[in-house]
Amino acid sequence: MTHLVPIERQKAAQAAGEFSLEELPGSLAKPDAAVRIGKTPAGDQVLHGGKSLDDIATINPGEGLIVMGKAEVRWTMAYYTRFGGKVSREQLLTYARQFVGMHPDGSLAMCLSGHAGRGPAIPLWAPRDEISLIVQPNDLVLRYTDVVPEADINR
Repeated sequence: MTHLVPIERQKAAQAAGEFSLEELPGSLAKPDAAVRIGKTPAGDQVLHGGKSLDDIATINPGEGLIVMGKAEVRWTMAYYTRFGGKVSREQLLTYARQFVGMHPDGSLAMCLSGHAGRGPAIPLWAPRDEISLIVQPNDLVLRYTDVVPEADINR
């Protein structure tokens, strides 16, 4: 069971600077798949694990997609550094601008998480009938395996 997550492009008044996967802290630097968003689809640059944006945006049970811009990378790295690199991948993922995924049972969800960078966040997975991502030029769309937990049975 797979799901292609629709990607909507937004024009940015000024695109944030480029950054590389190596600038992501810890295990975030090793996604299963990654693409840098271009100004147009022809400008998209697959960095790892696929041939196109659609390849990257197709998720399986347990997988999640995140969108990271330059600002989110900076905040994530500051949090990672503040805690001496002893931060779980789950905590690092909560700094993403958007985080969506598929529970192991195949249901779709959006991760809602809030913190002021002061300590650990508690991710809340909200069930959704549909999920999508909104991206801007130079954003990274990253796919990770085993990041979406079992669905809450009380939904």
